[in-house]
Amino acid sequence: MSAEQPLWSGQKEGRFFTRIDVTTMLNGAMLALPLHVITGRSPGPTFGIITNTHGDEFLATIAIRQFVNALDMTTLKGRIALVSVANPMATAHFGRQTPEQHGRTDLHEVYPGNARGNTTQMIAAAITENVLHHVDALIDFHSGGSGGRLQARVDYNSKTPDELKRGNLALARAFGAPFVHENEFPGAAAHYLNGRGIPAVNPEVGGSYLGPGHTRYYTGMMADGLSGMMRHLGMLDGAVKPPKQLHFDLGARREIRPRQSGYLVSHFERPDDLGRLVRGGAELGEVIDIYSYRVLEKLVAPADGYLFFSRYSGMVGGGTQAFALAEAARSNWLD
Repeated sequence: MSAEQPLWSGQKEGRFFTRIDVTTMLNGAMLALPLHVITGRSPGPTFGIITNTHGDEFLATIAIRQFVNALDMTTLKGRIALVSVANPMATAHFGRQTPEQHGRTDLHEVYPGNARGNTTQMIAAAITENVLHHVDALIDFHSGGSGGRLQARVDYNSKTPDELKRGNLALARAFGAPFVHENEFPGAAAHYLNGRGIPAVNPEVGGSYLGPGHTRYYTGMMADGLSGMMRHLGMLDGAVKPPKQLHFDLGARREIRPRQSGYLVSHFERPDDLGRLVRGGAELGEVIDIYSYRVLEKLVAPADGYLFFSRYSGMVGGGTQAFALAEAARSNWLD
């Protein structure tokens, strides 16, 4: 942890909220990041949470709000440092990246940032200075964006020293999602912290505008996942027993993307479709031309695999990820 004093230095039990100024915008307003700090009655680790790294991935922050509002401060050990909207500009534009003219604009790729770089780098630098340098573990919480997505996994970096790899995997498993994915993201907040020896992972759960039933399902999963991680870190009482989970790496990941743009008719539109073993050659969906009404292409499974990502039916562009499988022959179950 950094020798610099964080904004919450000396804070007693309870909740603290402030905004971190980043830079002025052309509309005259100040670009500022929201920081929540929730401190328990007893000492313990500092758990960092970042969400809305991508502006159209907002479901996680609502689940986090519900979770922290229900926390019993008398049983909490340590504190949570939460950036509830990591990229306000992308969120305001309901887009994945910062709407600015130059440079790398995906906040997920620019950590630790640069206080004299472009706006995206300034945001990362502010989060690094005020949060990343003061935590004992972190999650960078993601969900699906504007295209309705079904997913429930935790990504972790396995290209680390063995002790940290074990720490990353244990933190990922404690979330309780059905899939654990070795998936490195150079430039991500979690990747930066791993370089400093701090366990940090990336949950990817649910999506936007899934309807009330599926939204409740995924927000409940997120809240349970946070509870599991905090019990693993010793911040809440109780043991952690991860469920049976499918573990796979990038070599096992098989993405199915249409070559043509059109209306995707998905054959897998329920959360419980995830984890299903799909045989190679099985039809996953089809793309329809909305002008001629012709079927432009059928999307099929390239190999036997477990479905870990699926879209609702709806408009897709050519090259958009529609489905993803963990190839069965290259994946393994964790008990």
